Amino acid sequence: MRIQNLDDIRGVLNDLGFPASKEQIVEHARGRSGARSDAARALAAMPVGDYANLAEVLRSVPAQPSPELSETERVYQHRHHRHADLAENMRETRLPPVEEELRQGLPDQEWPPSDPGSRRA
Repeated sequence: MRIQNLDDIRGVLNDLGFPASKEQIVEHARGRSGARSDAARALAAMPVGDYANLAEVLRSVPAQPSPELSETERVYQHRHHRHADLAENMRETRLPPVEEELRQGLPDQEWPPSDPGSRRA
């Protein structure tokens, strides 16, 4: 389960005493927000271990990187991963050429050109 908004996790765990184990964190979240909440399910997907503070929990929760990106942009970003030290949502991405063209609208010239040799670069 990936969560899109880490503020939900912060709200659920704001009164939890740390250090805490994963089991304690999940039980606390279920008590505060219910067993079926997105926050509780995302916390249940964390690795087993003890967490010293809320920052460690937030780093371990599976989060949806850049929910504002389209599926095409996420796939492109994944395939062209060049910055191993950056989180996926921090990397700059270029739109695929087809999507760039669609966002710009149709070109002024007729496409495809009637004469293959008359293509402009």
